[in-house]
Amino acid sequence: MQAKESKLGGTPLIHAKKLGDFLKVNRLYVKYEGTNPTGTQKDRPASLHVKKALEEKYDTIVVGSCGNYGAAIAHYASLSGLKSRVYVPKEFHSPRLEEIKEMHGAELILVPGKYEDSVEMSKKDARENNWFDANAGAYPDLGLLAYSRISTELFESMGEIPDAVSVPVGNGTTLAGVYKGFFDLRESNKTKKLPRIIAASTDGGNPVIESFIRGQKEITDFPVERIKETEINEPLVNYRSYDGDLAFKAVIDSGGTAEYVTDGELSEYHTLLKKYERIDAIPAATASIAAIAHFVKRNNNGTFVAIVTG
Repeated sequence: MQAKESKLGGTPLIHAKKLGDFLKVNRLYVKYEGTNPTGTQKDRPASLHVKKALEEKYDTIVVGSCGNYGAAIAHYASLSGLKSRVYVPKEFHSPRLEEIKEMHGAELILVPGKYEDSVEMSKKDARENNWFDANAGAYPDLGLLAYSRISTELFESMGEIPDAVSVPVGNGTTLAGVYKGFFDLRESNKTKKLPRIIAASTDGGNPVIESFIRGQKEITDFPVERIKETEINEPLVNYRSYDGDLAFKAVIDSGGTAEYVTDGELSEYHTLLKKYERIDAIPAATASIAAIAHFVKRNNNGTFVAIVTG
């Protein structure tokens, strides 16, 4: 996937009528993040992290990634004259590795182990070399601010707050930021209600979903031995969600829910989204739609928005 000639933010809100008819949902909308410059919502925090690194006089920015966030960091770093180092699990199948290295000039470090091993190595190198750490959890306010703008755009497009918003979950930063956006709208008296937040992730393993399903009061790591990584679920699978505590709290405080979805469902909704709405997102990005399909079997009243992450 090459960087797109497009502006950051202002992503389209699409009334997915045909897909909604298929799911038996009267009002289904898709907030599609694929029109951002590198094709995902990751551009939003990446641009702020690079700006922060420049303000604090760093010359190098580092991040652990499954691919998308690494591409976004490398893109904005290259535009700003920063050096970038992207740490990616050696066994992952991301199609973005060549783009990160060749198009954006980042130094690519392939790390043995899982996503979390890449994050921890990048954090360690950042500390030891005085590099800017752009990983989830390092500057949580930046991530929340970046993703809160999705909610603001959504509200401005709809003129109302939907009844439920479904968000794919890996680290949980996107979901927590989306919830913060709606919370801030209510606090500023622009609206009186909050949507129910639906957390969506792979059944291959995610702490936010697992902790909610188990009825826990606090989030805990997912058992490493139960992780099942595939080419389809790699952008979602985690045993540790670095902003998972914020996402977990957002789901609970909103009266929302959390749903596991299978690789088969991700592939199915990738196909259906392309067929009915002509949106070509990677399968993992359609976790939000698959979770709505689960939810509406129990309650299909109201307006639903799926954040499709590109």
